[in-house]
Amino acid sequence: MKLGIIVPYRKRPGHLRKFRDAISTYLKDERYELIIVEQADDLPFNRGKLLNIGFKIAMRKLCDYVVFHDIDMLPKDVDYSYSDVPIHLATNFTNSEREIFKTYFGGVTLCPSDVFKRVNGYSNEYWGWGFEDDDLLMRLTECNVFTDYEYYEVPKESTSGLYLHGEESYVECENIIDITNDFTFHITFKPDEIIPDYDKAFDEYCVFSIPGWDTTISYNSFNRYKFECWDIGKNCHQITSEYSYPKLTRITVTYDKSNRLLTMYQDGKEVGHKTISRKLLDTKQQKFYIGTGIPSRANNDTKSFRGFVSDFAYWDKALQKNEVQEFHETLGLSYLCDTNQYSSSEDLKIYYDFKHIHLNQAYQYEEGEIVDLVNPRLSKCYAKTYHCIPKSQHELERKRISIPARRSSTFEMIKHTSEGYLDGGWKSESTRQNQIRFYNEVLQNETNLTQDGLSTLQYNVKAEATAPKYTFISVEL
Repeated sequence: MKLGIIVPYRKRPGHLRKFRDAISTYLKDERYELIIVEQADDLPFNRGKLLNIGFKIAMRKLCDYVVFHDIDMLPKDVDYSYSDVPIHLATNFTNSEREIFKTYFGGVTLCPSDVFKRVNGYSNEYWGWGFEDDDLLMRLTECNVFTDYEYYEVPKESTSGLYLHGEESYVECENIIDITNDFTFHITFKPDEIIPDYDKAFDEYCVFSIPGWDTTISYNSFNRYKFECWDIGKNCHQITSEYSYPKLTRITVTYDKSNRLLTMYQDGKEVGHKTISRKLLDTKQQKFYIGTGIPSRANNDTKSFRGFVSDFAYWDKALQKNEVQEFHETLGLSYLCDTNQYSSSEDLKIYYDFKHIHLNQAYQYEEGEIVDLVNPRLSKCYAKTYHCIPKSQHELERKRISIPARRSSTFEMIKHTSEGYLDGGWKSESTRQNQIRFYNEVLQNETNLTQDGLSTLQYNVKAEATAPKYTFISVEL
């Protein structure tokens, strides 16, 4: 079996030298062709199209299978042997904490030549960084090529709650929260699938908010759960999860004032923590909201949430780690009573279980009330619902996602500036455009693989040089 190593390239001569030395040493006893495809124009980088060009050359070189290989990943312990199904290899790094989420299919990917032809290769339409590998994984799934999979909406307990569906759908609650002292917030929810807004750099869906200098819990179009608050110096503090799908999720946030320690948990596990040097900012709002940043805001920037919400609770105490873990391990736990690990029921100040909704029969779903279970007899502790739909958790969509087959491998990462998600946002606007295209067009209407790929590939060759086991081709797209 003959292997084609295909590398997309532009303006990294130092990386190219290191990669050639590393791969030629690693594969010195193997039958292979190294194919470097340089994008020589000034257009945004198009990784998918360059890899398609490299594949055409690999076919001229009679390669039986190929590996699409980023130039900054040097093999340390990698099995490049043939597989009759696509295999993702970029799984471990010796010197990088690169995030490997379940559907990640980039970096280094092995594919039999006949399979790559069957899916018509990569799309040629992703300009700039990102989403061409998501598109390829979807093409493989559409063509029934083997990939692993899992369901990420598998209800673990029977419960009901509210479905919130946009700007006019939210819950308005009396605000007795004091974020300048110890606190714990806990909310159980499931976001809908991302629907990117063309007019925004990214999308943020607030499931909990105290407006003003907003204190929020949200899910965003970077596929991350986030808590955000501000201090009295108007400095923003954020804790963000790793890449995570829009599944039923429990987010818990604690603040220990004496240690100025802010901690966020997801499904009972710590996501991150940070020390806040200054006092947190309390904007003294009369209301807080479930399902929106604020119902009315300039430029329609309400950050409205779409999805399912099961419960919300607030304690005027920073719960201990073992208490938070018990929320997830003991499903259906009532926060009103102490249990084995949980011993803070007396510190519980707000508890809304959203299956207990009382609808105004005259208006059906337009208006309703939810009682605070801590103080069920006090009328001021009723939350008001607007356009919320009662829904059982079992009515939620059970979503199947494709996961690439993987072969554990180890690479050394050559240091360079990240081109994708960086410091809470996309580094390049082109990535946002790719995301909008993938979510709003491809996921809705399939990949259009018969009209976009190897069969429609067009480019101009500027130069081509060959040597034993090596081809360098420079192209304009």
